[in-house]
Amino acid sequence: MIRKTEEFRRMRYANSVMTTYYDGLAGFEKEPCVVIIRDKEIVVEYLRKGRPSTYRGELEGEQYHLHYFPQIEGFVGEAYLSRSEGNLLDGTWNEFENGSRGGGTWDIELNE
Repeated sequence: MIRKTEEFRRMRYANSVMTTYYDGLAGFEKEPCVVIIRDKEIVVEYLRKGRPSTYRGELEGEQYHLHYFPQIEGFVGEAYLSRSEGNLLDGTWNEFENGSRGGGTWDIELNE
C-alpha cells in the first residue's frame, strides 16, 4: 500500500508537450518537455534556445507557483500552472531577460 502511495506522489511525465503562447503575437510554439510532480512540488524541464531549462515550483492553494532554476544573472522567470482537467496543466508566464520583458500563457499535456 505504501509503495502505491509513493508512486502516486512521484509522477514523471517524460513525454509531455508544452504549448507556449506569447502576449501580443499570433501563433504558438509546441515543444517536448518532462514534468515531475511529487507531493506539492513540480519541475518542468525543456530546451530553451537549444539549452536545457528548468522551472521549479510549489503548490500554493489550487495552483503551482514556479521560478526559473537556477537563477541566472540578467534573467528572471516566473510562472503559474493549474490542473485544468485530467492530464492538462495551464497557466501564465513572465520573463525578464537583459532589459526585455515577455509573457504569455502556456499549457502542458501530461504524457508518461
